[in-house]
Parts: sequence; structure tokens; C-alpha cells
Amino acid sequence: MTFARAREFVEAVTAHDFDAAQEFLDPDVETVTPRGTVRGIAACRQVLSKASGDEQFAIEQAEPKFEDSEGDVIARTHEIARWRETGEVAYERDFAVRLTLEHERIVKVVVMPGGVPS
Repeated sequence: MTFARAREFVEAVTAHDFDAAQEFLDPDVETVTPRGTVRGIAACRQVLSKASGDEQFAIEQAEPKFEDSEGDVIARTHEIARWRETGEVAYERDFAVRLTLEHERIVKVVVMPGGVPS
């Protein structure tokens, strides 16, 4: 059940449907990024919307791969960002999130630009 919930959450974020995504979040969700840690749904939405791309880029993502890691779910993907104006590749990167679920709610999101070692 955990993988299904994680997949639905990641699909909602990828589709930029943050209203749907927040339905999976615990009200006190902890969001960890390389820049620091924030708490709460509003802060998590802000981090996820920032991580999912800039208006000047069209983002293409590979189908996410999910794995179990010590009871958490890690979702990995590869992104290609293209300049909207020209279609040229602006950057490519591996990207991952680690999700901790309790009672069907996501209580912790760890954003990992660059992905994580396999």
C-alpha cells in the first residue's frame, strides 16, 4: 500500500497538481532540502513547486522508479529541462525524493537533487 500511495503522490507532483499532492501529506510534514528543513503543508508545497521547474523551462521526466529503503520509499527519475523559447536542452539531472509514510500519510519528504547512489 505504501508504494501505491507514494506513486500517486509523485504522479500528482509531476503533473503540478499540488492540491491533489497535499492530500497525501501529514499536516506537520517535514520537508528536507539541501538548503534546510521546513515544516507544514504550505512549506512543502512551496519546495515541491520550486523543485518541479521554472516557468522558462519545459521539464521532461523519465518514468519514476520506486524502491524500498529501510521502510521509506525512494522515487528516482531523470529530468531534461528545455528552454521554452528554443527547445534547446538547458540542463539534465537525476532527481530523487525519499518519502516516509505513517498511517497512510507522508510525514517526511527529503528532496535529493542529483539523486542518490544506487
